[in-house]
Amino acid sequence: MMQSMVFGCSCILGVALGILYDVFRIIRVVINPKNITVFVQDVIYFLTSGVITFLFVLAFNFGELRFYILIWESAGWTLYHVTLGYIIYKNFRKIVAIIKNKCRGGKK
Repeated sequence: MMQSMVFGCSCILGVALGILYDVFRIIRVVINPKNITVFVQDVIYFLTSGVITFLFVLAFNFGELRFYILIWESAGWTLYHVTLGYIIYKNFRKIVAIIKNKCRGGKK
């Protein structure tokens, strides 16, 4: 029973990390950063993800890192990214483009 709970929670954690990554992607759409800013955002994301994963393993698996946890976490992240994440990001880009166009006073 415990292993199946860890499987499910790992997948949910992957989805949550996918949502966190989308926050960074949306910030990039809004501010159009330079390469160094993107690099810093990626480092912050990966450090945050690493700490969250570490705390998850500590809480749910008594600190024992198992490969299947990382696999299911990655599966949840990927599943979110190619489904709901894709739709959200695509629509947000359109919304930002419309808003930027309206702010410039242009027509599309």
